[in-house]
Amino acid sequence: VIEGTDASGKTSLIEEIERQLHERNPDGFIVKFHKGRPEEQTRRWVLNDYVTSVEKHNWHRSVALSDRWHWGEVTYAPKFRPDTNKDGYGLLGKAGWRWVELFLMSRGVAQFWLYQPLDVIQARLTARGDDFVEADDLKDILSQYVFATNSSVLADILKPSADSLDDISALASRVIDTAAEVERQASHLELFPHYIGNPRPKALLVGDTRNILKKYGEETKLPFMPVDGNSGEYLLSSLPDNLWKEIGIVNINDKDAKQSFNALWSMLGFPKIVCLGRLAEKTLASIPIAEDYYTVLPHPQYVRRFFNKTKEEYGQAIARVANGETKGKDELWTLR
Repeated sequence: VIEGTDASGKTSLIEEIERQLHERNPDGFIVKFHKGRPEEQTRRWVLNDYVTSVEKHNWHRSVALSDRWHWGEVTYAPKFRPDTNKDGYGLLGKAGWRWVELFLMSRGVAQFWLYQPLDVIQARLTARGDDFVEADDLKDILSQYVFATNSSVLADILKPSADSLDDISALASRVIDTAAEVERQASHLELFPHYIGNPRPKALLVGDTRNILKKYGEETKLPFMPVDGNSGEYLLSSLPDNLWKEIGIVNINDKDAKQSFNALWSMLGFPKIVCLGRLAEKTLASIPIAEDYYTVLPHPQYVRRFFNKTKEEYGQAIARVANGETKGKDELWTLR
């Protein structure tokens, strides 16, 4: 995925990446995407656009190239759709942004930011013109790209010389090689399409099952889809900024997750297990997983309903388990 402001040179770079991919594999097929403004201004639409519409595809067996993905909800929405921007993450919201990022990590998707200085992109945009963005808009947009970079799992920041075409070929090669390595590091997750998160997480959050009766996840097999203020929204937005990129999530009572749990846990490197709720605990115990290997905390749905204002404390409790700090204040949260 190549992200970047208008006039940063994405089109030229993407064309060169595609040329080199065909050169390396003349018979290979490339799936191409171009992401722009959402056609419908709802959370469900953008989650479908960035995740559920492509989740059934095996991205470990395909080559895909995209001109942008979900960054527009952070970089353009604040300026052009302020009514959809409640917390800085546009229609996705913080929870939706994190859910998309965790999905991309589990599929071995590499994200790149193609950077050019403000004066360069302003000069280019002024010279070529644009129907949507004006040169004066670019300062605010560029600052939002910095925010997105700090909020994303980024493979690399690309900074070619503004006036050299020679850089494009080398950059394209770098992108292809880096993307191949990112996918390689996540390739062991190919057999676990019901998992999202870091390929080598610090902690594995184990939930129960999707609540499809209230239309919170019938369109996906993935855990904790954050819509309508549900438990997925509560859980993902509760996680501390310095933790969420280092976790993985699975629902143990969905599909064949119970049967494959030991294999998944092993492939992930045996991270600490945070069991969310008694139903997930019951299944873990039946596998069996020894009690010493997991800590049980309340399910986020329970906390959201009865202790809604303690969201930050709940996230900190998860962080303490992830960091191996299982004594002291977290005793108030630990069920086992």
